[in-house]
Amino acid sequence: MPREKQKRGRRAEAQKKEEMKRKREEGEMQEDNLSKRLRPDGEEATSGQAGDDYIPLNDGVAMGGIGGDMPFYGLLDTEEQEYFSNANQMIDLNQFDSEEDRVIFIERVYEEADGKELKIACSQSCSRLMERMISMSTPKQLKNLFQKFTGHFLHLSQHRFASHCCESLFTYSALVVTKELTKHHKKENKDGKSEREDNVKMEDLILGAVAELSGNWGYLLTERFASHTIRVLLLVLAGEPLDKPAIIASKKKETPTAEKSQQDKELAGKRQVPASFTTTLEQMMKDLVAGLDETYLRALATHPIGNPVLQVLVMIELTHFGKSKAREESSLTHKLLPDEGMEEGTQAAGFVKGLLYDPVGSRLLETVIRCAPGKVFKAMFKNIFKERIGSYARNEIAAYVVVKVLERLSKEDLQACLTQILPEVPSLVERSRFVVIRTLIERGNIRGANMTPLAEALTQAFGDNPDTRLLNMLKISAETNEEGEEKKPEFGGKSSQSPAKLHGSLLAQAMVAAPGALCDFVQKGLLALDSDMLLKIAKDPVTSRVIQEALTQPTATQAFRRQFTIKLVPSISDLAADSSGSHVADSLWQATTDIFFIKERFATELANHELALRDSFFGRAVWRNWSMDLYKRQRGNWKALAKGITSTSNEAKPGDAQGQEAKKSRLQGTRGLHQQQLLEPD
Repeated sequence: MPREKQKRGRRAEAQKKEEMKRKREEGEMQEDNLSKRLRPDGEEATSGQAGDDYIPLNDGVAMGGIGGDMPFYGLLDTEEQEYFSNANQMIDLNQFDSEEDRVIFIERVYEEADGKELKIACSQSCSRLMERMISMSTPKQLKNLFQKFTGHFLHLSQHRFASHCCESLFTYSALVVTKELTKHHKKENKDGKSEREDNVKMEDLILGAVAELSGNWGYLLTERFASHTIRVLLLVLAGEPLDKPAIIASKKKETPTAEKSQQDKELAGKRQVPASFTTTLEQMMKDLVAGLDETYLRALATHPIGNPVLQVLVMIELTHFGKSKAREESSLTHKLLPDEGMEEGTQAAGFVKGLLYDPVGSRLLETVIRCAPGKVFKAMFKNIFKERIGSYARNEIAAYVVVKVLERLSKEDLQACLTQILPEVPSLVERSRFVVIRTLIERGNIRGANMTPLAEALTQAFGDNPDTRLLNMLKISAETNEEGEEKKPEFGGKSSQSPAKLHGSLLAQAMVAAPGALCDFVQKGLLALDSDMLLKIAKDPVTSRVIQEALTQPTATQAFRRQFTIKLVPSISDLAADSSGSHVADSLWQATTDIFFIKERFATELANHELALRDSFFGRAVWRNWSMDLYKRQRGNWKALAKGITSTSNEAKPGDAQGQEAKKSRLQGTRGLHQQQLLEPD
C-alpha cells in the first residue's frame, strides 16, 4: 500500500498545530452563531441545534434539552450520598414507632436537604427518596420544595430522574389545591394556634410552572421524559384521577414501596379545581396543537412518545368541553376525524382503519371510541365495525379496539356482533385469545343478551369432556409433577405464570358470573375433577380465583356448593397454609353459611391441625377468619356465628366480654360494686 506523503521537521509540526488551532476557532464561531439563532417561539436556540429546521417527531435531541444546555446542578458528596441512601431505606422499611416519629424524621431530612434539592432530584439513587418524601410531605413542605424547583422545571422535566420528582410534585400538589379551594385547609403554627396558610397558594405555584413550560410544548410533546410530565399537568388541571399508571407513567417506572397513605386514596377520585385551572387547561391544549396540521397529528398518533399525550388530550377535550367543542375546526378531535359521517372513502374512515392494526395508534383509537359522542360512535360503528367486527376480532391488536366497541353497544347490536364473532371462536380458543370472548360474556350478562350460542361454541372448541375442557381453558396439565405441584414464586415476588393461563382464568371467572349454560360449563368441570387436581388449582395464584368466584357468586346454587365443598374437606389444612389456597379457605366460610354440617367438618379439620396452622403466617390468618378460638372455647356462640345468626343490641356478641357484663341486671351490678368496695383496703 502506498503511504501518505508527510513533511518532517519542526516547521511541519508547527504548521500542523497552527492549522488545527484555526479549525478549532472556526468551529467555536459556528457554535456561537448557532446559539444566537432564535426559535420559532422567540426564545434563543441552544448550541448545536438546527433552530428553525427542528422537527419534534425526529428522535434527535430537542432544543434546550439534555443534549444542549442542560445545566449541571452538582453532585452529592460521599457523606451526603450515604445519609440520603440510609434515609431512603428508613422510609422504605417504615419501621417508625408512631406517625409523629415519621413526621419528625421527614422534617429532619428536609433540613439536611436544604439547598441540595436539585442535586437530589437529579441523582440516580436519591431521586427515589425525593419521590417518597413528596408523597409524605405537608402542604408547607410541598410549597417550599415547589419554590425551589421554580425556574428549573423546563430542564428538570427533561431529566431522566428529576422528571419523576416533577410528576410526584404536581400530583400531590393537586390535593393541596383542592383543600385550599374547599377552605378546609388550615395549618397550626409552632405555638399551637390555628391560622390560615401563608399567602402563597399552591394554585399560583402550579400555574407558574405551566407558564414556565409554555412556549416549549412543541418539542416537549415528543420528549422522552417530559411527555410524562405534560400528561400529569393535563390531568392536574382537569381534575381527573391521578392513580392510573397506564396513562401517566411508563411501564419501566419503578413504583415506590412506601406504605400507601390516605392521600393515595384521594388521588383515585375526581377533584374540584379552580376556574383558573380550566382557563389555563384550555389555553394549554390550544398551544399544544397550534400550528399542527392533520398530517402532522396523524403521524403523531403512531408516535410511541407523542401518542399517550394525544390520548390524554382527546379524553379531556371530549369529556370536559362538551360535544360542541369537538365540532370546532380548531379542536383536536375535528383535526383527527374531520368527517363525522365516517363514510367509506373519507379521510376519517381511512385514518381509523389505519390505526386499527397499529400497535401504538390502536391505543388512541380505543380512547376515541371510549369518549366519543354518541353520534360519532354510531357512525363509526355503522360504517367501519358492524360488518367486519368478526375479522377484526381475529387480529391480535384490533381485538382490543373491538373490546371498546362492544362495551358501548346496545343489546340488539351486541347480539348481532355475537352472531358474526361465533365462527371465529374456534380459532380464538386455539390461539388462547380470550379477551373478546370474555368481553362478550360480561356485556351480555349486563345487557341480558342470549349467550347460549356462545356456550355451545365454547363447548365445541374445548371439547365435551367437562374436566379436560376446564383444564385446557386454565392451561393446567392433568399430570402431576414428582414434587406434586409447580414451583411458586417467592412471597412478594412476581408470578411467572403465562399470559395464556391468566386470560383463561379471567374467562372462567366471567363465565361463572353469567347465569345459564356458561356458568354450568365451569361448574360441571369443577365437579368432575378429583380432590388432588382441585388442590392443585386452588394453590395456583392465577387459577385459584376461579374457585373463589365459583363459591361466592350468586350463580353458585346450594346443590353445587354442597357437592363441591365436600371434596375440599380433607385438604382444608393444606389450603390454609398456602399463600393462594388460604383465600380459597376464607371463601369456604361464606360458601357454607347455609350448609352448616360441612362448615363444622371444615372447622374440625382445622382444629386437628392447629399447631401446623399456628406456625404458618397464612394459617394464622385463616384460623382467625374462621374464629377457631371461639370454636374451641364457646362452641355454641361459634355455631350461631357460623349459621349467620345476628345477635340483638342487648345481647352479647360471641367472645365479647363487654357483652357478658351487659347481660347482668341492675341488682347484680350493685352487688358486685358493693363486694368490690369491701375488698378494697382502707
